[in-house]
Amino acid sequence: MERIYRAFFLCTGNSARSIIAESLLNYNGGGRFIGYRAGGDPRGEVHPYALELLLSQGHDTESLRSKSWDEFEGSTSGAL
Repeated sequence: MERIYRAFFLCTGNSARSIIAESLLNYNGGGRFIGYRAGGDPRGEVHPYALELLLSQGHDTESLRSKSWDEFEGSTSGAL
């Protein structure tokens, strides 16, 4: 059984960079890598250029949203 690695990407607005990073890791990780992301001061929406870039590369963007790291408060490594 192969180990699964998890990565948590943090940024301020959680509208572009961390969303792109999570999407790329999940898309290319082959199930061995799982990405999560959040921001300290989320903008409340995903930057349209980030969505455009991900869509142009075949990524599913329907569930992407800007979210706070507070949503992960109390999570353990098993919950992520």
